[in-house]
Amino acid sequence: MDIKYGYITSEDRFFFVLSYIDVYDRQIVGYHIGLTCEARHAVEAFRAALWKRQILQSGAPMLVIRSDNGPQFVSHLFESECERWNFLTSVYRPRARI
Repeated sequence: MDIKYGYITSEDRFFFVLSYIDVYDRQIVGYHIGLTCEARHAVEAFRAALWKRQILQSGAPMLVIRSDNGPQFVSHLFESECERWNFLTSVYRPRARI
């Protein structure tokens, strides 16, 4: 998952696009577009992605949720949602120098 943003010139403000991408088939399975992007938006889009892929059924495989360390993804709200469904989280450092 990741967040990108764009600029609305006529309104002199930014908008945000949060996307959940399935690394297996590269499809966007959940997203949020709005003038704000908070942890609650990340959780809502996460639930929509799980519902779309029918992950919440019994016998679903273990998922690893990969993100950067943005405040939405390291928040208590998002972490508790991942714990609720017993998913692992993997945080990477964007633009890390190797």
